[in-house]
Amino acid sequence: MADLARAYPALLRAGLLQAMAYRAQVVLWLLTSLFPLIMLGAWLSVEREVGAVAGYDAAGFVSYYVTAAVVNHFTVVSASWDWDHDIRTGELSVKLLKPLDPFHIHLTGHLGYKALIGALLLPAITVLAVALPALHYPIRPGVWVIVAAAVASGFLLNLIMASAFAMLAFWSTQVGNLYQIWWGVGFFLSGWIAPLELFPAWFRAVARVLPFRSSLAFPVELALGRLDRLAVAEGFLVTLAWTAAFGAAYRLLWRRGLRHYEAVGS
Repeated sequence: MADLARAYPALLRAGLLQAMAYRAQVVLWLLTSLFPLIMLGAWLSVEREVGAVAGYDAAGFVSYYVTAAVVNHFTVVSASWDWDHDIRTGELSVKLLKPLDPFHIHLTGHLGYKALIGALLLPAITVLAVALPALHYPIRPGVWVIVAAAVASGFLLNLIMASAFAMLAFWSTQVGNLYQIWWGVGFFLSGWIAPLELFPAWFRAVARVLPFRSSLAFPVELALGRLDRLAVAEGFLVTLAWTAAFGAAYRLLWRRGLRHYEAVGS
């Protein structure tokens, strides 16, 4: 732990510098926010025809999808593909020369991008919240600390989950496709396609116990004041349980996978 404490400031600086060096990639990440705005347009059309849907009026849909776009930028990760590339090309060999688990390199690299994106997004969302009456957050200011904790825990879960899946790259060349299928299901269960309240009760019950909601719908619903204390506690408990499960899977597969790793670098 002492070694990690000394290494992290340098790793975080390196991650931020890398993000600033690859500004085009940051712009590409920002453009992914167009998808929820497309879904917003679709649901606003529905709302104009039939009125509020599952408690969401026009202002509710605007608040949900704008918040979802912001939360997604802070929780989405590319770790599965990064790990897969390192293992297949042999670049993992270089990382193994460093006296720390490569997971920490991926973590700080992502944090560098999140910091740069946050510097752009947070002022923008603050201006929008003031300028647009439809963008409304009814929670008390102190609750934003809990919202930030939900976003951070969702990001960590995504990173550990992606890393655990990526360890299969020691035995297979199809990890990227496997993870895409996994997250294809997650697009619906996370609340990315539509608020979970719009789905049947059985679907919501399944979504509450799977990991996908933790990285999007849970912090969004929390920010919109749609959760009571019991639901908040349940959300954090589910996130913690899945984080521990995928963390254990990652450590097990990492140790066994290294025995199969034969690349010498690229």
